[in-house]
Amino acid sequence: MIAGLITGLLVGAVVVYAICWNLMRNKEKAASESAAILTRSVRRATAEVSKLRLIEQEYAKGQQAGSDLIQLFPDLVKMIFTGKNSDEVVDYINRACQNLLKAGESAVFLADRTGARLGLSASTGLSDTVGEHMNLGLGDGFVGLAAETGRLLFRGELDKESVLVRRNMIMSDIPGFKPDYAAPMQVEGVLYGVITAGAFEGTGAMRRETLRALAAVGAAALENVRLLERFGSSSNLDPETGFMRKLSLEAVLENELERVERFGSSLAVVELQVESAAEEDSTTSRETMGVAAKYLFSSLRNIDLGIRTGQGTIVLLLPGTDADGARSVTGKLGGELPILKSDNGTHVGSVRIRSIVIEGGVRQDAMGLLDRLKSQETMEFEGYYEI
Repeated sequence: MIAGLITGLLVGAVVVYAICWNLMRNKEKAASESAAILTRSVRRATAEVSKLRLIEQEYAKGQQAGSDLIQLFPDLVKMIFTGKNSDEVVDYINRACQNLLKAGESAVFLADRTGARLGLSASTGLSDTVGEHMNLGLGDGFVGLAAETGRLLFRGELDKESVLVRRNMIMSDIPGFKPDYAAPMQVEGVLYGVITAGAFEGTGAMRRETLRALAAVGAAALENVRLLERFGSSSNLDPETGFMRKLSLEAVLENELERVERFGSSLAVVELQVESAAEEDSTTSRETMGVAAKYLFSSLRNIDLGIRTGQGTIVLLLPGTDADGARSVTGKLGGELPILKSDNGTHVGSVRIRSIVIEGGVRQDAMGLLDRLKSQETMEFEGYYEI
């Protein structure tokens, strides 16, 4: 009996020990799991802190970049507005793309007077891609699409455009020329050109808005240049007709011929000879030329230019006008000018017209072109009117 009690006590002790040992083991396991959970939480918190520090550093960098842009932008704006002509303005705009936007590649395209074609005027980092003279039509490629729509375009968002637009852009795009952004320089519907840029540094949103602001500044500067050119030309006007005088012919023609080469658009040069205005009677000449000039001002586009080269002669420069357009202009002027009446009731009478057309992309000399114009056949228009 005593042996049984001893055996029972031993078994009970073993059971109690087993239970206690199991409880201790469970506590250690729970403590270990709690420690592991705490370790993981600490690691997560440390990672979050590191992320927040990186975000804070990026924010600080962006804030500093924005501060630098704000400080630099006014100086660049002043520099752009100091440009005396469109080429200087474009050069400053292209420099701003490098200094302000930190763009690895940039190009500035100017629009011709018709607003239908764009010509490369300045570029950086694209010498192996674009040549000295490159032009494209409105709506052609990525650059032409920005000019046509008047929107700042981002190449990464072209999937929002229609399939037809994307297809046309791909077919007419400049081979090897893939800028990230294209911003049109436009003021009140008048297109002055397009700025393209790629490989921005810094945050895209800030650079995009900076490019948009730069395009607005460029458009205003180019509009200012055009107004100054008009003001300068108006100081040298013929008092009888309001057209420019003969001294302006060669310089103005050289400028237009340069645009023909740059933009690839044609130019028609039309010479009008009013016979009655070439007579010795100064009163008749003044009245006749006044009537003819008034008619021409009402008929010509605002981009067309007129120069009085003689007592009864006016030369018209018609940008963007091809051979068919020149024939149409000749027919219109020949049919309507002779029948116009002056205040004393006399008609303008016989008008002689000759013209020449220069195709786009061809470089011509102004004096050589005028010599060729003189050799062209002259068409005489009498007009039909009641006497």
